[in-house]
Amino acid sequence: MATKQVIADASPLIGLAGIEAFDLLRGLFGRVTVAEAVYNEVLAGAALPGAAELEAAVEHDWVDVVPVGIDAEFADLGEGEACTLTLAAKRGAACLVLMDESLGRSHAKEHGIPVAGLVGVLLDAKRAGLIPEIRPFTDRLAETHFRISEDIVREVLAQAGED
Repeated sequence: MATKQVIADASPLIGLAGIEAFDLLRGLFGRVTVAEAVYNEVLAGAALPGAAELEAAVEHDWVDVVPVGIDAEFADLGEGEACTLTLAAKRGAACLVLMDESLGRSHAKEHGIPVAGLVGVLLDAKRAGLIPEIRPFTDRLAETHFRISEDIVREVLAQAGED
């Protein structure tokens, strides 16, 4: 289990829920924090993947919801991404941000905030022995129309020895 504080944006939460892998977050990290704006964004799609899973995780006390404003340096991002990065910037280098959007990831890197995406979570889950293979999950992602670069998927599969 990681010692870093993990702060998640909506996209990885929704994507993992869509492939029935939401609980990998708990297995990998123990606790996850989300900005209140991210919580509200995920729950706004109540009938979509992620809403029920996030509510249950909050109820079972392994996801914390934190109110946070937006720092001006992140104002060009969507509200969820901006709040996630603002929270991470306040918490410092002892955190890991889970985010898939390229502009948000770019901002994170510019500010020295460690960042990983959904397929990075899958790779970590395989390395931790939580899943035997990544490919079934990436195949399911494609079926859900989750937008992720084929190059990234190929790279992660290669790193996992599944190419």
